[in-house]
Amino acid sequence: MLRRSIIWILVLSSLAGNRCAREVFIDIPEEDPRIVAISHFTDGQPFRVEVSLSRPLYATGEEEVPEVVDVTVSTSGQFLDKLRKRTGDDERIYWESRDTIQKNIQYSLVVRIPGMPIAESTSIVPLHAGLKPIQVFQTNVQTVELDDGSMALRVPLVLEVGDMPEENRFFAFNLRHETEVFEVFNGQIIPDYTYESNSFFLADGRTLSLLHNIPEPVVLINEKFWSEDRTSLLLDALIPFDPATERPLRIFLEWRTLSEEFYRYHLSLARQGSNLPLSDPDAVYNNIVNGYGNFSGYSVSMDTIQLPN
Repeated sequence: MLRRSIIWILVLSSLAGNRCAREVFIDIPEEDPRIVAISHFTDGQPFRVEVSLSRPLYATGEEEVPEVVDVTVSTSGQFLDKLRKRTGDDERIYWESRDTIQKNIQYSLVVRIPGMPIAESTSIVPLHAGLKPIQVFQTNVQTVELDDGSMALRVPLVLEVGDMPEENRFFAFNLRHETEVFEVFNGQIIPDYTYESNSFFLADGRTLSLLHNIPEPVVLINEKFWSEDRTSLLLDALIPFDPATERPLRIFLEWRTLSEEFYRYHLSLARQGSNLPLSDPDAVYNNIVNGYGNFSGYSVSMDTIQLPN
């Protein structure tokens, strides 16, 4: 009896294994092309909108940029500007406004292409929640050796939001540093030139898990980081340098306050590459009505942090 039970278990296991290996074909319905519009904007700058057409899921090659496009921006229901077609240094085509952007005004984007549904969206450059002054003390700065044997300056930074909003705590940052290259002549240090580079940074595990690299040149901070009334982000900037010929001079900190549309879109992009193999991918956030893409604003400030000699 026991032997027969074992045989049945093996048969059922074999059938289950065959069922798991069976191919499944998914019929993905196709749709007509739609307008794709991408624009991330801040105050004091003109609007720049990239426009293309959506493609089938498995299409390859460059996106199609339509020839005839009408792009307009309005505010409070009043026409503001018609954007002009431009070609950037990288040969990418975009549409640019003449007027510049202001904070705390809701802008509406309309993109028209003959024969296609009109694509529309709205967003705002939020009021900026800046940081309190950042101080670096000589006693806290360390020179450390990296794994490859090179040296780096490790600089602790406290990024504390000066006036934390009650809600919509959407922020991002970027660190760069300036390094002086010098020569030593007759025992005297003679400065030669300076250069700038992106800065690496270190943080505890929980902080790193709530930071996201995105296509923009900033690191996105997950809104969950600010739970429990947290107002400060603790980082250690890491600046590689050659002590014999180089001296780090200062750190440049870019701090952004984001609209929800900017935050949701870039968070969804970051999560596209971090899903587990058997989990459902997150849908990319879309705030273009009758189309695809993202129209979103942010405000920005720059701080310079002098490093001790």
